[in-house]
Amino acid sequence: MTRELIVLHEYASTFRDIINARLRGSERSIRELLGLNKNTDWNFLTAGMDIVEDACEAIGNAQQFGLAGPTKYNDQGEKYLRLYGLLSAAYIQQRAVLTIYKLMNVPNLKDAKEQCAQLSLVILRHKLSAHGTDYQDDGELHAYVSVRVSLGEMSVTAARHAMPFQQEEVDLALGIHAHSMLMIALMDAVCEKTIGTVLKGDQSKKKEFTGRLAELRVKKEGGWVWKGPEGAPKFIIVG
Repeated sequence: MTRELIVLHEYASTFRDIINARLRGSERSIRELLGLNKNTDWNFLTAGMDIVEDACEAIGNAQQFGLAGPTKYNDQGEKYLRLYGLLSAAYIQQRAVLTIYKLMNVPNLKDAKEQCAQLSLVILRHKLSAHGTDYQDDGELHAYVSVRVSLGEMSVTAARHAMPFQQEEVDLALGIHAHSMLMIALMDAVCEKTIGTVLKGDQSKKKEFTGRLAELRVKKEGGWVWKGPEGAPKFIIVG
């Protein structure tokens, strides 16, 4: 995994730890402890946490091995499978993060959805792997395919079947970076909101996870965190 995916995975793990810290040792209902609207919300929250982490593995594999995969047989079918898999993994991760965002009542959900909708991987997913023959734009339907000869290690060209003929090349590495950074930003908001509400009655846990969030924010900005001899964090920002 690249650095941003590792950081995203750490955000997801931290959120899971916050939830577990709140639930551990209490006999009250999960709905009450987490401030959920319905008992069934817990099912969606746990599924969302799993999906965010699992999708990191899938996206990380695409980053490491590209569309050709680790075997490097230059097989066209494998390239398409990995392309569709990458686009699907990014999309379901985005939906999982938005589900968590909504269930934890983080403000500005509409804005978060709009930002996600503008991601290049999401747009490419709609054009190539979900709505190739019924992509809707400004009320009109369009047909899109990937240009077979354009499938590179980490790039693809989407062509629109229309007159005049149009095509656009998408750098998948840049798309993954933009996707990961937005997911990090949304999970940062989730963690901040959850610490402030779910842990508001436990000052010790609130302090612990506020410190962990501070460390994650250093990493989010490109810095590194080293632990001192007694476990005290030492922040070093790398420009």
